[in-house]
Amino acid sequence: MDPICAIGLASAVVTLIDVGTKVAKRVKELSETGDIPDVFRDIKTRLPLILSVVARTQNETHNLSPEAQEAIEEVVRQCSEQAAQLHEVLKKVVIVQGDSRLKKTVKAGVSLVEEKRVQRIATGLRDNVQLLTFLSVAPVEKRESKLRSMSDRKNSMPLPSYASATGLFVVPFARDEHFIGRASSLQSITRSFESQNRVAIAGMGGVGKSQIAIEYCYRYKKAKPDAHVFWVYGGSIARFYQAYKRIAQQLDLPGWDDPEGSILELVSSWLSSTQDVYLLVIDNADNIEHWWPGKYKSGASLDDPSKDLSKYLPSEREDSHLLITTRDNRVASRLARTGKPIPVQPMSEVEASSLFLSKLGYERSKIDEGEVHALLQELDHLPLALSQAAAFIQENGISIAEYTAALQGKEAEEFLHEELDDARRDEDSINSVFRTLKLSYDQIKKQKPRAAELLCLLAMLDRQSIPKTLLKHVLEVTTSLGVLQAFNLVTSRAGQQTFQMHRLVQSFVRISLERDHTAFAWQEKALACVSGDYPTEIGVSEWPECDALAPHVHIVTGYEYKTPEARLNLAHLLCWAADFDIERGIYGQALHRAKWSLEIFRELVTEGDERLAAATWLYGRLRYYNAQCANDTNEAARLLEKALSTAKYPSLTYGETAFELAHLYYDQGNKKRCLAMGKASFLCWNDIEGPNAARTLDNMHDYALELALLGHEDEGIAMWQEIMERCPASDASDNTKTVFTYRSMAGIAEFQDDAGMAESFYANLVGISETLYYPEHIHVLDYRLSHAEQIMRQGKLEEATQLSKAILTSSSGHSEWRICAGCLQTVAEC
Repeated sequence: MDPICAIGLASAVVTLIDVGTKVAKRVKELSETGDIPDVFRDIKTRLPLILSVVARTQNETHNLSPEAQEAIEEVVRQCSEQAAQLHEVLKKVVIVQGDSRLKKTVKAGVSLVEEKRVQRIATGLRDNVQLLTFLSVAPVEKRESKLRSMSDRKNSMPLPSYASATGLFVVPFARDEHFIGRASSLQSITRSFESQNRVAIAGMGGVGKSQIAIEYCYRYKKAKPDAHVFWVYGGSIARFYQAYKRIAQQLDLPGWDDPEGSILELVSSWLSSTQDVYLLVIDNADNIEHWWPGKYKSGASLDDPSKDLSKYLPSEREDSHLLITTRDNRVASRLARTGKPIPVQPMSEVEASSLFLSKLGYERSKIDEGEVHALLQELDHLPLALSQAAAFIQENGISIAEYTAALQGKEAEEFLHEELDDARRDEDSINSVFRTLKLSYDQIKKQKPRAAELLCLLAMLDRQSIPKTLLKHVLEVTTSLGVLQAFNLVTSRAGQQTFQMHRLVQSFVRISLERDHTAFAWQEKALACVSGDYPTEIGVSEWPECDALAPHVHIVTGYEYKTPEARLNLAHLLCWAADFDIERGIYGQALHRAKWSLEIFRELVTEGDERLAAATWLYGRLRYYNAQCANDTNEAARLLEKALSTAKYPSLTYGETAFELAHLYYDQGNKKRCLAMGKASFLCWNDIEGPNAARTLDNMHDYALELALLGHEDEGIAMWQEIMERCPASDASDNTKTVFTYRSMAGIAEFQDDAGMAESFYANLVGISETLYYPEHIHVLDYRLSHAEQIMRQGKLEEATQLSKAILTSSSGHSEWRICAGCLQTVAEC
């Protein structure tokens, strides 16, 4: 038995039995409940019979010639396709519990539309049952004769021709007379062939690679009428063999019908030596194991593991052109050799819109452009998805808006699993978006499981701008990302430092994980990545990192977690994210996150736990910042006092809590507690980080200001002078040291009644802080307010009023209430 035929036949039988068993079981279950469309009742009896017959037939084929075995394989493959079609129809027409009203309506309509199709499938199954039954019981001579006649009929079928040209045109697809766009891809192929003999185009499944290749075949033939154009399906070893045999037959190569000869070597040798001009297309060369099995596969792909299909591609020579389509960039790069693969991306907005409307058959004037745009965005301009959507909308009589809404809900899987009936796609190609993506996913899972795991993790994050630093604890991350990029499931940005995922890829992975009941585990892993990478203390230098993680924080905090470990990770992340929200002035979101975090800690940790104290401090701080009345301020004070009593001394929580209490008690007019807390905060940082540390000097300034404001001007001025003396030895940055110095000098000038000098220092502080932060940051607004107050004290009332109103505008909806109150007070005094 020819090893390639053996592999093809065995694969076809396994596929048929697997799919057929599922369909037969489903039909039986539905018939027992009585909930089955009439068109399936005939299938109930025929499908089990054909499964039994094909199992017997397989055992009788070991003595048959390769041609006869090939014919049997064709029958079995047809049965497999028919069973797969039945499986898809079943899913579309059978109403199950939980179906929405829209889904029930769609299925009822589909049942009527699909009746004739199922009848044709049933007839085909009947014919194949009769043929395989004959093969399983007839004498060997009759079987062989029957199979030879089948093979002869198949081989005598006329091939597509192109006008009266002498060169063969073996392309099994008609030209799309309404081919849209892709001008740049076609031009790139033409330009590449000017300097090289092999060109590969690569892109994710469903992006339109085969359609570009078909169009190029027709353009090539028009430009070179005497050239040969051959089409070879590269998605399976058996189909590759069959296509080469067809080429050998059509060229009438000596020995093409010799059962002892090697068809692959015969055709490869002719292609490498002929003087004829030709274009050879290898379509869907997606499985790297078929091309280099010794490196990428543990078992044999042919009769010998050392053999591979790449050896049977023609050597490079003048006037020969080899065009490869693949979803795997590794295959593209290796097969193209000298040239870089041509990337095929989803369509532009204009191309996608034109394709969708042409498939839908609507006039542009009669559709809602907004609805079309929304659908194109949802499908990310992917040609197969757009064609699939148009076919579904036409077949089921639903609106564009209804289809788009379904994609965003629980029915997305069904809609994107829908098979597209397209004669211009290979019969072995998968014609639905999700099944196309599953093929890529299954190949990755087989070749590199770590890459498949990484894809699951990435799908649980925001699909855009995923920083590589977020994945630093992922095993084999670099090579795994390489595989995912090779299959065009993720793309890199910013010099391989950030990555993004196609919207439909993310939808496919998420739906698949939900179906397998493993989504929650990957959600927890995504949370662990984000919380593990988030800065625990946030200063200006951490802002870019926090900004990059913000969309991923939004995603992972939206999942529901059940395990204590995950919930604690969530609580920590909420705390840190709320801290960054405060830096950005987003106090409402920060308050929500802080409250949520505190609730989790209260549930999971003991009363004396430092984490509970920190969460209480954060929530109390935000209750203070968002206070709308005296009761809110009193509640904030209660929370902060509770946090202070629980926190250890000295600790970050103790120092920060005392700092907030000092401000709160100042606003309440409680001078004694204000000064006590200000001093406690300053001394706490002094004990934690030392007398010259940046945070010690920062809190020392606040304590000096509180002293000066509450009637202890001399003590406050003395502390500001001490800050300036300590600054040179501080661990603070040069900019921060400058801020500390100007701030101290401004304080001294202000409380020595030198408003002009204080105005100058505050103006400098505004300029420096705008460089360090951003215009609406709380520190910037605070310095601007102090600057306006000094201008007012000099009698420049109109200028002070305008500055205060400008601060009010900047702080609207962002800053804490005391900035607004200060501005209003300044305006009132003016």
